[in-house]
Amino acid sequence: MRTLTHFREEGPAVQVFSDTGAARMVLFVLRAGQDVKDHRTSSQILIQTLHGCIMCTVAGRSIEVPIGMVLQVEAHVLHSVLAQTDAVMLLIMTPSPSSLRQALEHDDTHDQTPLVTRTPEATTHSSQDVSNG
Repeated sequence: MRTLTHFREEGPAVQVFSDTGAARMVLFVLRAGQDVKDHRTSSQILIQTLHGCIMCTVAGRSIEVPIGMVLQVEAHVLHSVLAQTDAVMLLIMTPSPSSLRQALEHDDTHDQTPLVTRTPEATTHSSQDVSNG
């Protein structure tokens, strides 16, 4: 994941790491002060800070999420993220929004091709993952 960690001055860098249908993994790279505005998703999410420190606001309550801590947010709950320092955050969405029929209120990752996906043949015959690049 270190090779995917590229800070952008104009806003958070967002990369869909993998999407198997059961779950989507998204890497966020944020400079101190950058944020992900209030939004809701159709999926339950798990947020883990890999580097730095972030502040998550969930249903109006602010929670500091230091390195290693995992925060779970239920589907349809209003939440936002603010980087207190330069930070790298891993977001896991279950199930993946790609497997849900209902649209997300805010999903900047819907048009990204994941770096890793599971092919229909692999899901039928084995659980091998394939790299898209």
